[in-house]
Amino acid sequence: MRKTGVQKLALLSIVLLIVLIFAGAVVRVTGSGLGCPDWPTCWGEFIPPTSIEQVDEAYLEKKLPRFKKSAERYGRDPDEITVERLLEEYDPVQTWIEFTNRLLALPVLLANFLLMIVCIVTVMRGGGKGKELTLLLGGIGSFLLVIISAVTGIVVVASGLRSGVVTIHMALAFLQLFVLTYLYWAGVRPGSLRTQIAGPSRPQVMILLSCVMIEWAMGSQIREVTDRLMMEQGIASRGTWIDEISESFIYLIHRSFSWSILIAALWLGYKSRWKGKIPRLVLGLVFALMLMGLILSSSGIHAVVQVLHVGVAGGLVAAVYYWWLASKTPDGGGSGG
Repeated sequence: MRKTGVQKLALLSIVLLIVLIFAGAVVRVTGSGLGCPDWPTCWGEFIPPTSIEQVDEAYLEKKLPRFKKSAERYGRDPDEITVERLLEEYDPVQTWIEFTNRLLALPVLLANFLLMIVCIVTVMRGGGKGKELTLLLGGIGSFLLVIISAVTGIVVVASGLRSGVVTIHMALAFLQLFVLTYLYWAGVRPGSLRTQIAGPSRPQVMILLSCVMIEWAMGSQIREVTDRLMMEQGIASRGTWIDEISESFIYLIHRSFSWSILIAALWLGYKSRWKGKIPRLVLGLVFALMLMGLILSSSGIHAVVQVLHVGVAGGLVAAVYYWWLASKTPDGGGSGG
């Protein structure tokens, strides 16, 4: 069946968002979160400097009171924020990694804006009744989540990469994945049936979805530990992080809990007789994540694998949620309509 404008834009937004999640992971593993100390400019420029000589010290002096005020607001020592300290921390590679991450947010913003407009037009043409209203709410909600995520990104920088704020920033991205996935599933032509996957019911798929989200929550806690280790020890000591992380009770549960996800995915795949792409895609992503987890535990938290681990996890969340949406309801009926 030919995809509608809502579905095309929702799918595009999902792809762009996952790319942005990958980029955010690169920012974290390279310690580039403070590569740009200001916003919306970067070191006072819309095109950031490539060397320390290009940094405008007069701009830093002008903005220093604002930097100090932001630092104090989020529990940091304002006396630590000086022009000399900022210049010492300047790294052109980290600056451009963070700048690229910001640039990649622009296509996400544009795609979600267009998606919101198309959802509004679709609802107006359909008379604004029934399930079409969910498209309106989803389109507006997805665009608002982009705005909220951008504001949260500003807070992340102002707070000096406070762990809790970073986790909220990441959680918003995953929440948007849910909204966009719903819009992709629900945005069919009026009168057409929404995609249905034979086999397991929604409550059964919810078991897998719940396991995935629990695993994500534990992974976020482990990520906070790696962020702290990076701040305290630096990137050069990455190879020794696994020794400290392995002592964490959350890490031990996180590593073992992945088997529950694998078993649930195999069970649901068996019930669906492996028909369709989604059951096989989910199983493939689960296997990939488990393999990456094994590499991370044996290679000393390899940076590239850590980035892939975060991005693929986003893909798994979207795939499992789509499976839940397309599964039959408890009464045995379809979820389409």
